[in-house]
Amino acid sequence: MIDRRIDQMIVDMSLYQCLECGKCAASCQRRLSGKEYSPRLLAHKVIAEREDEAFIENAVWECLTCGMCRERCPSGVDFNRFILEMRALLAETKGLKGYRAHDGAIHSWMRMMASPGLQQNRLAWVDTDIQVASSGETAFFAGCAPYFDVFFAGIEVDTLAIAKDSIRLLNFLDIKPVLLPNERCCGHDLLWTGDVENFEALCRLNYQTFKEAGLREIIVSCPECFQILSEHMPRIVPGFDIKVTLLMDLLQRELQKGGIAFRSLKRKATFQDPCRLVRMSDRSAGPRELINLIPDMKFSEMENSGRGALCCGNCGFINCDAYSKQIQVQRLQEAKATGADLLITACPKCMIHMTCTIRDRLRHGKKIKMEIRDLMSVLADQIEYSG
Repeated sequence: MIDRRIDQMIVDMSLYQCLECGKCAASCQRRLSGKEYSPRLLAHKVIAEREDEAFIENAVWECLTCGMCRERCPSGVDFNRFILEMRALLAETKGLKGYRAHDGAIHSWMRMMASPGLQQNRLAWVDTDIQVASSGETAFFAGCAPYFDVFFAGIEVDTLAIAKDSIRLLNFLDIKPVLLPNERCCGHDLLWTGDVENFEALCRLNYQTFKEAGLREIIVSCPECFQILSEHMPRIVPGFDIKVTLLMDLLQRELQKGGIAFRSLKRKATFQDPCRLVRMSDRSAGPRELINLIPDMKFSEMENSGRGALCCGNCGFINCDAYSKQIQVQRLQEAKATGADLLITACPKCMIHMTCTIRDRLRHGKKIKMEIRDLMSVLADQIEYSG
């Protein structure tokens, strides 16, 4: 049965089209950081040497799923989807989970949220600085920001600011979004670590909550939440009929209407491209267009940017090791090389991982230290009415 399913994956993800040109391995960030890993070799093993189970089962969990290999592949091999389905297969048939950072605590709270009877206190962070509605057709999806803010308090990373500033921007656009007290994690990390059962449970519970609240639109600022709600949830929930809007897209549309400007900000900035935003959702231009609207902001691109940008070194809170740290150090060195003193990103996990690396003072000191802020926070601080 397993072999038949793998055979089908090979066909569906076009692994037979691999030319063994080596472009995937040459661009793989895990491999370039020193890890003995190769997408091409894994594809070869699965096709021709499937008896090497130990290699395959280990290699499937080494992938960052950053999408760089798919970006560079001239044959259209969908390696990300292959990894996604292989992890699900290995988790289902062999109970394999891969290495999970933080003793799997983050995945545990996500599984807890898959319990129908779970009671949460997830709106305690809402204060008078933002305006929200108790009912309506449009909601803002905060995701795991309230939980990240507590869990990573030790490294002084403020993910809740992203949610608050996103709502401030919506308020500026005369939108008072609903915040759902029973909203749950989108399930991104469970999906990408093979826990399909709990991921699908989260999709169904969230959709039920959305429908019971009478929602017609969900607005998100997190690229992972956007990808899950707009792409994966409709596959799980038959008849999915809720509009999913990325806040960045909404801002771009509203700004085109005029009447909105930004205050001057005399900073030197660069941008960290989140993999789920740029390579998987094809939105590399949007963040730059918004950043360049801020007067006196001097923006410089890193050596690797846009669809060719380096990953933050971690996805789904697995593969958090010395090789991931090396990727993060390299990325921060690229950021410093631009002369920037502000690193803007659009993903809470990029913020978490980069901040963690910067705080390694004993090894890196001031060489890679810089302020990291989310794009929504930068925009919320500078936006104003024009004229």
